[in-house]
Amino acid sequence: MKRSSKEIKRISRDILNDRYSVPMGAFVAASFIPMAIEIPFSMSMGNTPTDSQLIITLIAEFLITLVSFVLGCGVSLLHLNMTRSYEFKLSQIFTPFRQRTEKYFGAGFLTALLFLLGCLPVFGGLLYFYFSNDSIASRIVLVLTAVLSLVLCTYLLLTYQLVSMLLLDHPGFRVIDAFKECRLLMKHNRRRLLYLLLSFLGWDALILCSFGLAALWIAPYKNQTFVIFYLDCTGELERIPVRSYR
Repeated sequence: MKRSSKEIKRISRDILNDRYSVPMGAFVAASFIPMAIEIPFSMSMGNTPTDSQLIITLIAEFLITLVSFVLGCGVSLLHLNMTRSYEFKLSQIFTPFRQRTEKYFGAGFLTALLFLLGCLPVFGGLLYFYFSNDSIASRIVLVLTAVLSLVLCTYLLLTYQLVSMLLLDHPGFRVIDAFKECRLLMKHNRRRLLYLLLSFLGWDALILCSFGLAALWIAPYKNQTFVIFYLDCTGELERIPVRSYR
């Protein structure tokens, strides 16, 4: 049974009700740990960084992105456990660093690589714009390549948004297996996920208006919603006692 986005979000709120503190703490930890790691590299850049500093910083930023991805897997694990009525605690966000770590880093690397490939058109458009002395043709090419990259990255997001949860639920999967299974799982669910993502635009605007403070409540709500969506796609939600809104 495929539930509507409205029902999925209501179920998410029910599950979070009176249990917000741990998911909120998980979001804060998963957000600030990468930031704390990144600060020394930003401070070392100075006003006129050398080529070696730029290279080191770029490598560090990429590795920090992978760390952030793995922490995100831990946050998903916490929300999955909470939904399934298992024990859930803040320390679970570090579980992917202790079990099958190479798979989570591999998934993060492949995700980053795919999105980098998706951005290649706009990179090419920028290079053409730069070397064409701001001509009308170069502006058109830049806009078209930007739109193409946006479409490609949106497709990748809708196709592989749930790959970390598949890795969590299937310890025997290789990284490539998780990506293949995720593509199959989302074959008829991309439109539903797109609608779900669009439904959070107002909440995202609230985060900006509150200078990020509202994210303390909204981010756990979004994470829980994606977990419920995943369980709805796999059919497991039918076996979990939740309130019905039909």
